[in-house]
Amino acid sequence: MYCIIATFVALMYILWDVNYFLRVAFTIAIGRLFQKKSGLKDATTIYGFCTTQDVDIFFRHMNNARYVRELDFARFHFYDRTGIYANIKALDGHVLQGASSIRYRRTIPIFTPYKVETKLAYWEDKSLFIEQQFVTFDGFVRAIVLSRQNLINVDADTLLKNIPGAEVKPECPEEIKHWLQAIEITSARLRKKE
Repeated sequence: MYCIIATFVALMYILWDVNYFLRVAFTIAIGRLFQKKSGLKDATTIYGFCTTQDVDIFFRHMNNARYVRELDFARFHFYDRTGIYANIKALDGHVLQGASSIRYRRTIPIFTPYKVETKLAYWEDKSLFIEQQFVTFDGFVRAIVLSRQNLINVDADTLLKNIPGAEVKPECPEEIKHWLQAIEITSARLRKKE
């Protein structure tokens, strides 16, 4: 019996990224159990720790891929704490990562605790713009990330309805305006090639 269970667990780890799904469940559960709901204009926070599984080949600091992975957990947490996830589910919609821009300012050394702060910076009809920051406990912002979340089968006004803070749409931040221009230039260039 133990052999069957061990084989099943081994196969799960080989075929699926089990730790990813466990971390998503853990992050959502901790938020639901110990944190209050957040308004749309509030920042949410999750905590992390740079371990030996997170470092680059020099074993000194977090590798670039782990930053992106942590952003997923923080974004799922934000969606759950604000009620966006419940609305997406109720409306049979979907959110898909459309673009992201990461600015690394300073590395996160091995065995260093950090937090990821997530907030909704702006929204358009079919997109949410999320800003996330990696902050170590010395208060230094180690990386800052902008991501564009494309809305599928739902528009932003319908999705954000009845969520505290959605009554007044914020002005588009200057960096997002420029970033959207850069995205459009790239898209136009790629359309020419096709």
